[in-house]
Amino acid sequence: MYKLFTDKLENFEAKIRLEGASLKKSKARLVIESTDFDLLFKGTIDESGRVKVPIKRLKGLLDENTQGTIKLEVIAEDTYFTPWESTFKVEASRKVTVEVVTQKEKQGKETLSEVEIISQPTISEKQHIINIVKMLVKEEINIDNLSIKKTKVNSIIAEYIQDNPIQDNQRTQVIDKVVKILEKKK
Repeated sequence: MYKLFTDKLENFEAKIRLEGASLKKSKARLVIESTDFDLLFKGTIDESGRVKVPIKRLKGLLDENTQGTIKLEVIAEDTYFTPWESTFKVEASRKVTVEVVTQKEKQGKETLSEVEIISQPTISEKQHIINIVKMLVKEEINIDNLSIKKTKVNSIIAEYIQDNPIQDNQRTQVIDKVVKILEKKK
C-alpha cells in the first residue's frame, strides 16, 4: 500500500524502461482515484527513464484515512498504458520516515514496461532551503536585518518545520545554506 500525506509536498519517483517508443516524446501522470473523485498530477520523464511527479498537499482534497487506487500512466507517442498501480491510504505526516526500497509490479505478458519505486517521497534538503529562503524574502528579511528580525526569523522557521518536518541531521545544514544564500542576495 502506498502512503500519501495531507500535510506535505511529495515527489513520486519511479524508473521506467520503454521499448519501441521515444522517452523524449512520452508523458507521465499519476492518477489518484478515491470513491469521491479522482486527482491527476502531471509529471516528467527524463532521458534515463526516471519519472518524477510532484504531488501537492492533499489537505482539503482528501481526508485522512481515505483509501483508493493510485496509478502511474504513461503516454508514449500514440500509446497509453498503466505500468504501475497500487492501493493507497492518506495519512498525516509523522516524524517517522518510510522508504520503499524496492517495489516491483508487472502487468501481463504484453506489457513492455517495468517500474521500480525508488523511494517514498520526501521534501529534499534543497527544497527545504528554497522554501525557507522564499518565506524570508517575502517578509523582507535579508542578511543585513537578520539579527534585528531574529524573532520573526525564528517564528517563520519554527512554523515551517512544524508543517514540513526536517530531519534532525539536516537542520543545521539547511540553516547554514539559507544564510549563505541570503549573503549572496546582498
